[in-house]
Amino acid sequence: MARWLLQILIISSLHLISLSSQKETRFVFEDFLDQEDLYLDASAKVHPNGILQLTNTSKYQIGHAFYDKPLELGSSFSTHFVCVLVKKQNIEGGHGIAFIVSPSMDFSHAQPTRYLGAFDASTLESPSSHVLAVELDTIWNPEFNDIKGKNHVGIDVNSPKSVAVAPASYYSDIERKNESMNLLSGEPIQVWIDYEGTVLNVSIAPLKVKKPSRPLLSHPISLSEIFPNISKLYVGFSASTGNAVSDQYIMWWSFSTDRGSLQRLDTSRLVELPYPTGTDKKLLALFIILFGCLAIVVSAILA
Repeated sequence: MARWLLQILIISSLHLISLSSQKETRFVFEDFLDQEDLYLDASAKVHPNGILQLTNTSKYQIGHAFYDKPLELGSSFSTHFVCVLVKKQNIEGGHGIAFIVSPSMDFSHAQPTRYLGAFDASTLESPSSHVLAVELDTIWNPEFNDIKGKNHVGIDVNSPKSVAVAPASYYSDIERKNESMNLLSGEPIQVWIDYEGTVLNVSIAPLKVKKPSRPLLSHPISLSEIFPNISKLYVGFSASTGNAVSDQYIMWWSFSTDRGSLQRLDTSRLVELPYPTGTDKKLLALFIILFGCLAIVVSAILA
């Protein structure tokens, strides 16, 4: 009887330990002013209003931002973030932003330009690099399996060569078709990344559009194969510039190891952009034109 009770106690204890190890982890950055859990390096910085900037429009920059605590991702995770990519006027915009999963926050070996600050030429297709990235890429690099054009989303495993790639677009549940998106529009872009054991789904959409019912990318992925014998991983962002440059921002970020418990985005509470959006620029231009016309009319009357 005593032995039987002891066995039950041991089994129950092991079950509790297992449940504890699978405890959900989630966090949200409605802004990035509180940097206690944030690791930044290189050109990455937080503006006084709380927006996170990974790169500015200087050439050959790299910027990283990570949640600074390693996580046990297990068989699932979900993340939702809002980013903005702004090209410099009359200069090609680049190179892009990537969401990163890695066993380390040390990317001192990584290169800018087409490597997005996450990879380098010497580790192309090297399993030892142990990096999973979802890229929003604004430069066409055919040697990396990019789709022709400068506006695409890709999934990268241990290499900048994408294992899955698609033109930047979202499925409109209203129009029942894919709508293209310009990653360099200067407008906020929502990104959802969901991992469910064997499949990684990626969706994007404009700020005021709900999460599409169909993902843009859906590709078989195994975290245990990408990160063998590695139990804890870091999540964050990487971005880079080259001769092509962009201001590249993260406005808001939510993450959870339980897909159903991601915090919802309240767009009314988003931090303000440090520049006029595309719509604001059009209104500003219209105001300038109207003001100029008014000045001409007034001058003519007073003449």
